[in-house]
Amino acid sequence: MSKPVVDYSLYLVTDSGLNHPSRTLLQSVEDSILGGVTLVQLREKDLPTDAFIDLARKVHAITKKYNVPLLINDNIEVALAIDAEGAHVGQDDISCVKARQLLGPNKILGISTGTPEEAKKALADGADYIGIGTCFMTQTKSPKRTLGPIGVRTILEALPADHPLKTVVIGGIKDDNTRRVIIHSAGANGRILDGIAVVTGIVGAKDAKVASEKLHSEFKAGFDIATKKIKGDMTGRATVDSVLKSLPQLLTTLREKSPLTHHVSNYVVMNDTANATLALGGSPIMAPSAVEAEDLSNVVSSVVLNIGTLTESFVDCMYEAGKHANRQSKPVVFDPVGAGATTLRRETTRKILNAMHVDIIKGNAGEISTVASLIGCDTESIAMRGVDSLGNGFVNPAAVVQAVATRENCVVAMTGTIDYVSDGYRTVAIENGHAYQGRITGSGCMVASSIASFAAISPNDHFAAAVAGILALNLAGEHAAARSDVHGPGTFRAAFIDEIANLTPEQMLSEAKIKAI
Repeated sequence: MSKPVVDYSLYLVTDSGLNHPSRTLLQSVEDSILGGVTLVQLREKDLPTDAFIDLARKVHAITKKYNVPLLINDNIEVALAIDAEGAHVGQDDISCVKARQLLGPNKILGISTGTPEEAKKALADGADYIGIGTCFMTQTKSPKRTLGPIGVRTILEALPADHPLKTVVIGGIKDDNTRRVIIHSAGANGRILDGIAVVTGIVGAKDAKVASEKLHSEFKAGFDIATKKIKGDMTGRATVDSVLKSLPQLLTTLREKSPLTHHVSNYVVMNDTANATLALGGSPIMAPSAVEAEDLSNVVSSVVLNIGTLTESFVDCMYEAGKHANRQSKPVVFDPVGAGATTLRRETTRKILNAMHVDIIKGNAGEISTVASLIGCDTESIAMRGVDSLGNGFVNPAAVVQAVATRENCVVAMTGTIDYVSDGYRTVAIENGHAYQGRITGSGCMVASSIASFAAISPNDHFAAAVAGILALNLAGEHAAARSDVHGPGTFRAAFIDEIANLTPEQMLSEAKIKAI
């Protein structure tokens, strides 16, 4: 008999200890298959062999009924006894080579991997697929570290693009993070995860069929987006020229709707960012408590996460605010202030990028350089001193923002003497602004707030929101600096807020100095 053809898209891994009390494990398996599960692994670490074989036969009867392959976890004897379609082994179990010898060439064999080296060895040892994990914290395991989408992507990129080895991700995979994991783990070599392996999200759910349907739908959506990302699909994206023509209307709409933006922000500039948001026409709420993040997600239209003044409570709130914003498809703007200055800031930046989907990353050259290094993006590097970049900036800044945007599937807005915005497909340079903006505290943080306000009323084009958000404040900076009552940074600060409020939609078009790259 030849080896089965396997669809790895939704891979159920059972666990009797986590099975929902309202039904038996057998019912869970059948309901999950009816909901879209395409592959089942029976994992029973504590059952004696005879009992394991008995349960495996009962499960196999169900999976065969629906032509879904059954794999046995870490027990080749059981797999052979019931003639299962294959087996899965861990790094501390029987070796992949020995398992293949016992199973023969026509059985499916998978192995758990957590590093690029383990993945390459699995490929060499004849595995059909690898389970990559642990992605997030989970009830079934307590790993020393989690990979997150960035770590998963590193493993995918260690594999040959054209090798038939299949890949699934495991560990804390739920319906609210599946799409993000698939999209953000897609490798520069064209590798996209072939499936998600789920334990608690299915067996622990009250309705395994409904849970499986949702997970399968989220996997397909993520896979489709990741495929378009790899292919560089521009479908549905407005041209740069169309975006520029839309800027006046964006400002008008913002002032008409006055969207509410949740700021988990740098307390040094909290008053400035709140005032800038109000002057622009938006509405700010400065709420650094994790306890109310879920409630706020129901009423706000966008979220700003700013790591300028890191405290444990701020970080907890950022995770909660970002997570709930993702669940409700509310745009998240991340401002990695001083990301490269300390280990704490670097690690917090890494955790945020792994824990949630960030729609727009806004930072100076040093901050974007740090983000690039954390996500494994091979670009130039810029050193930092505190929250400031050192040196003359990137040799090719447009290429950097485009590379980071492509890798993270988001919009990147890099501020400086010239500002650059890219979504990986469209890239522009914005040459408006005044030097005084760089001589007052919080001007960059105000830009993040401005971008978030525009993102709230431009949910389908965050690139346009980032361009509008930067341009609006840069024009206000030019107008403020030209006033006769402005004699330096101190008087500029007050005038700046005035001119944000005075900005007209017509100026957004007539005074813009924006070049497509």
